[in-house]
Amino acid sequence: MKRFQSYIYKVVIAALAVFTMGSCTDLGENVYDQVMSGNYYQTRADVIHAVFRPHEHIFESVCAYFQNEELTGDQFVTISRGAYGWYDGGKWEDLHRHNYSEITDGVEWSKMWDSMYKGIGQCNLVLDDLARLSPDQFGMTQVEWDALNSQLRTMRAYCYVVLLNHFRHCILTTTSNPDENMKPENRKQVDPEVLFNYIVSELNICLEQLETKTGDAGNSIRQGQFTKGAAAVLLMRLYLNAEVWIGKPMYAECRDLCKKIIAGDYGNYSLAEEWYQPFDWNNETCNEVIFAFPASYATTSWHMQNNYRTIYGRGMPYGSSKYFDIEGDGARNPKYALSPSYDNQLPRQLHPYKLGMVTQKFQKYPGDRRFMQYKNLSINSREGMFMLEGYIVCADGSKVKSQDGYEMYLLDQCGTFNSKAPEGKIDVSSKGASIMTNGDFNSCLYCVKYPFYSFNGGYFIESDCVQMRLAEVYYTQAECELRLNNASEAGKLLNKVRARNYTSFGNNIKYQPEGGVALNMEEMLDEWGREFIMESRRRTDLIRFGRFQEAWWDKPQDADKHWELFPITQPALEQNPYLKQNPGYPTI
Repeated sequence: MKRFQSYIYKVVIAALAVFTMGSCTDLGENVYDQVMSGNYYQTRADVIHAVFRPHEHIFESVCAYFQNEELTGDQFVTISRGAYGWYDGGKWEDLHRHNYSEITDGVEWSKMWDSMYKGIGQCNLVLDDLARLSPDQFGMTQVEWDALNSQLRTMRAYCYVVLLNHFRHCILTTTSNPDENMKPENRKQVDPEVLFNYIVSELNICLEQLETKTGDAGNSIRQGQFTKGAAAVLLMRLYLNAEVWIGKPMYAECRDLCKKIIAGDYGNYSLAEEWYQPFDWNNETCNEVIFAFPASYATTSWHMQNNYRTIYGRGMPYGSSKYFDIEGDGARNPKYALSPSYDNQLPRQLHPYKLGMVTQKFQKYPGDRRFMQYKNLSINSREGMFMLEGYIVCADGSKVKSQDGYEMYLLDQCGTFNSKAPEGKIDVSSKGASIMTNGDFNSCLYCVKYPFYSFNGGYFIESDCVQMRLAEVYYTQAECELRLNNASEAGKLLNKVRARNYTSFGNNIKYQPEGGVALNMEEMLDEWGREFIMESRRRTDLIRFGRFQEAWWDKPQDADKHWELFPITQPALEQNPYLKQNPGYPTI
């Protein structure tokens, strides 16, 4: 372990050299340990450890990615709750309202630039090491060796897809050699289409070399490894967003690739029978999951932990740990709540927005099994996906209390209700406006996408963090079919997934031609929002549909479209004089 940790130190140092690529300091490497690539790789296990190290780094970045995708969108908000936090200098409001240049520390959106280049640096370093070695040294076949190389190349492509999506104008580096990386021509950003084509080329190579998933019981012990199916999904995402990212629509190419994935050309996958199975404690056995980061309470579970590097661990009401029976992991700190559908006056009225309005979108079709109060039925089974309006009543009959001591009564509203929440009355007249800074612990509802089983039952935060699932392929093909004027085929594809969500999948729920509901682009976006709520994609979907600039709750219409990209970070600009700021943002 000590030898491996020493090597990881070298990996991190090399990664830092890559993503800064412009500091005035001398980037020549000083070796402070006996362990270098020449004597690190002694066994087959050493090679495997080095190859999969970047995967853990990218897993750790899922929280920052979620914030950028969801808190800039219309479905989730981080509201202030009185004197108990989450104002944080107003940065969550700025993220929600698309005032990125007003986020003085830049901590949220900047993490993607830094994290992805660190991951790329780690991949480049190990790829360069493997290029100097031979599979024969470790008792491996060339096929195994190529597959390990493709793991790194696919992870690197994954990082570049994120960068292309966030910033568009990025540096392209494929080596850990500091002499190469420090050349002026290699410190400049490339045209988005150059980066796009590079990723496509890399993924097509990996599609030839990665393993094909077999069997019908999920990824099992190979959870967290890239397969042909995962590489194909990354390629699918590129094609789906090509019109926005490089100005070239590729919906026909995307549709054709989706058909191949669904047909099993890149591995055996199938839709789960129940909506919750891709997210459950044993989702490594779910055949819908194409790629997920392995997680467990005993190892790492970045998405479900109770700290700042989390998503779902802070997507529950304050004090609800007793309701979930997870008191052994501390109280909850409610960061991610649903955007409210109602104002906070009496009698309350629905907000007039077409976007957001999450509860209304789910209630559009009756009998949605997901739109039920979350409840653990046993130590490893649950029902429902939301914390809905009303008191939070624990198994012993007690009601969850706020930090102020009043019994909380969740409302699909944002206001300072305090103890008057059951009556729907604002408690402090000076805080009557329905805005992010006027919340309390009653304000807003919650989506519980992943299960939080009892802390003492052995199934607590055991769910792997899903990044790709087959339902996305169905929805992607459906959108492509719709854009290519084939609404009938789009409706049938969506119905295959949606059937599991409703107690009675009748004519009033099915899309045409199998039912009576017409499918158009607005409904397609709403359906993306229902099926993939809280899955770190809402910003990307809104931009692709041309809806990102619209007004929603506590967010006015954007003045222009430059907010579709994040600004290049101040530290990156300072360290690399060849970088150019994205349009619309201040530079140094």
